[in-house]
Amino acid sequence: MDQIKDVLNSVIRDLMKQKKGVDFQKAQDVLKKAIGSKAFAHTQIVYLTKDKIRVNVDSSSRLYDLNLRKERIAREISEALRIKDIRFRLGDVAKPRAHLKRGWV
Repeated sequence: MDQIKDVLNSVIRDLMKQKKGVDFQKAQDVLKKAIGSKAFAHTQIVYLTKDKIRVNVDSSSRLYDLNLRKERIAREISEALRIKDIRFRLGDVAKPRAHLKRGWV
């Protein structure tokens, strides 16, 4: 079942990258800068349009922390991407598998 979930997450990410007017990689870079690389490792963008971004967070404590800093994060993202609405929610975050990184099948 995990394999199907991984495939679906990959397909969704690829579709988001292809959306016109939205630069998915830039959105990831801006989010990483805004929340910090440590917190970014525990998040995943799950919805992105020209004015909205939804981010899954893998733990309730990180979700709480990000919501406390939401106003500043939203301001940084808005300046860089013109995104007006950011929402964090508790949810699955796809993690790259270590053995896939090394080229093992």
